[in-house]
Amino acid sequence: MSQTYIKIGIDEAGRGPWFWPVVAAALAFHPIHSIPDSLLRRLQDSKVLSESVREELFSELIHYAQWEEPQIFFWVWVVDSQMIDAMNIKQANKEAMRRALIEIQRKIPKEFEIRSVVIDWNDNYTFQELSIKPISIIEWDRKVSEISGASILAKVFRDKLMDTYSLLYPALWVDSNKWYGTKKHQTVLQWPKDVTWAHRLTFAPIVRALSRKPKLLLHVCCGPDATVPIMDLKGEYDLLCYWYDPNIQPKKEYTKRLRAFQKVCEQEWVEWIEGEYDVERFLSVIRWLEHTPEKWEKCTQCYDMRLERSAQIAKEHGIKLFTSTLNNSPHKDMLKMYALGDKYAEEYGLRFLKIPFRKNDGFNRSVAYTKLYDIYRQNYCGCIYSDTFPGKNKKKTSNDWDESNWCG
Repeated sequence: MSQTYIKIGIDEAGRGPWFWPVVAAALAFHPIHSIPDSLLRRLQDSKVLSESVREELFSELIHYAQWEEPQIFFWVWVVDSQMIDAMNIKQANKEAMRRALIEIQRKIPKEFEIRSVVIDWNDNYTFQELSIKPISIIEWDRKVSEISGASILAKVFRDKLMDTYSLLYPALWVDSNKWYGTKKHQTVLQWPKDVTWAHRLTFAPIVRALSRKPKLLLHVCCGPDATVPIMDLKGEYDLLCYWYDPNIQPKKEYTKRLRAFQKVCEQEWVEWIEGEYDVERFLSVIRWLEHTPEKWEKCTQCYDMRLERSAQIAKEHGIKLFTSTLNNSPHKDMLKMYALGDKYAEEYGLRFLKIPFRKNDGFNRSVAYTKLYDIYRQNYCGCIYSDTFPGKNKKKTSNDWDESNWCG
């Protein structure tokens, strides 16, 4: 008399990758109308088979499952990356197996008794939907045909899903290794922008990519103007604040403003460096332009000098991005600064970020910040030739300027 009990084999694919689902398959053979021995003998652990052989066996298994009286019963279940993140990979794997088990039991005729369920893993799962405890042993996918068949179904099914998603993310090389953690895949997962909705956000390499920020050099002209840019940028970028203001005079005013800037950096926990106090060069650059109107050529040369030096420092530190807090002041010509920033970005192989910090109430936010944290707020730009410089009515030029007034 033919035996009428059934053995169910369960296996999974996608437990280790960083991208999208884990897939579990449950498979059982008809106890009377069994598949040909020639097919049974070819069933192996999917990992030891070539892709072409897996595809061929997958098609044959599907074929025998589609007969009017199926010779194979199977079900495949997918658990996506969002659920993996919510419940961890071990529990997500169990859930995929549980759902595949529920569905295959619906397909198996009631006259066949399920005598055993075998799983190729050592997690020692139990399922309340089963009256018997599954048997879990590592590498049974090479010894038990039901597990071998389930392994092939799960692997090929998941690979086909990955092939589809590779069309959406060609730069991530999803199709080449189904997003396992190879060196090639690690190289294209560097920044938060590289992480997609389908990544497993709780996996360590993804967590590292999400926490990694591109380096940005922020040129700073004063403490108050640094407040809003630092607050707005530090969440997205790894900031290096660069203090470079050779136009500020006298020296005691320069020092006062430098300390205000340092106080902001300490408050916001950002790194900073100080540039040289290069007054002589500044005066040389604006010679014969001292009394040109505000925002005209004198100011343009000042922007130019500071942005060029900022680009040089960014290049020296291996930083690809730079911008300036000059963009925060309503008294500065933003379009001129953007043009100069682009000029030096191209010259030094960088990218200048055109961020209008003054928008979204940037100036008023900086005023509120300086009041809250008692940050010194100056009342003139720093240049001795600005309209607001104290004692402006006493005309001077860079040729007759007394060095003792600004160096002391």
